[in-house]
Amino acid sequence: FGPFLDQQEWELADWLMTSGASQTKVDRFLHLDITRERMGPSYKDNRTLLQKIDKLPQGPTWNCRTITVKGDFLDENGDPMEEELDIWCRDPVECVGELIGNPDFCNAMKYVPERLFSDESEEEEIINEM
Repeated sequence: FGPFLDQQEWELADWLMTSGASQTKVDRFLHLDITRERMGPSYKDNRTLLQKIDKLPQGPTWNCRTITVKGDFLDENGDPMEEELDIWCRDPVECVGELIGNPDFCNAMKYVPERLFSDESEEEEIINEM
């Protein structure tokens, strides 16, 4: 759970960050007596919550490239119109390294092919593209 005390504290932080509540509303919620006394999260306000979130593992870095593409529409000179687009991506080698190195996935990793069957008699093999 990283910098959070337990699963419940992590779930509360996740909900606070994804609920759409403003920073002011998060502060008000965390300052409520019932929140502090009954839940007792290790973060006392929105600022300390964000500091804990900043301590979470970041994973591979995002990279941005700008490309220029030509469209189907023509401008006033009869030339194809152009538009600049930002392409956000991560290095796939870093991503694979992150997945392989993550202990949460250690029991799910398979390094050799395996055969899967739909029943115990092993008469019907399951074929998929993965």
